[in-house]
Amino acid sequence: MPKPLFTKLIVQVAVGFFFVLVGCVYGIHSKDDIFIMLSLLIGLCSLIRTFSFYRLIHNEAYRVLSGTCIRQTSMPFKKDRQIVLIDETQREYRLSLDKNINLLSGHHYRLYFRQSDGLDSGDNNYSSTDLLGYEELPVVIENL
Repeated sequence: MPKPLFTKLIVQVAVGFFFVLVGCVYGIHSKDDIFIMLSLLIGLCSLIRTFSFYRLIHNEAYRVLSGTCIRQTSMPFKKDRQIVLIDETQREYRLSLDKNINLLSGHHYRLYFRQSDGLDSGDNNYSSTDLLGYEELPVVIENL
């Protein structure tokens, strides 16, 4: 299981558990049955989402893109930026990612995308809505 996906899974479990715990404690303290029921409903939805994400990881229903970031283009007044990645076969990928995802030019990355119908077409454009996680890869220096 890739580390970024495992981390995201653990965060989902922790957030769901936190909401259920705090909601139930507050609901019991204030004797509010509706608040307890809503907290349990949020916990159930979080559990379903976590299980769905676990199945996605377990069934390997994601696509891995590894490459070097060669260019970033940020447009004013937009919430995303265009990033160009090039892989080992010199194939170029254009990514449209949120501005809070900071990939540095010249660094190697591995990105994990949810598999969808659009990814297997000849188009090399990827969207941030399908991005599951990413990690920076260490630079491997070969001895000559």
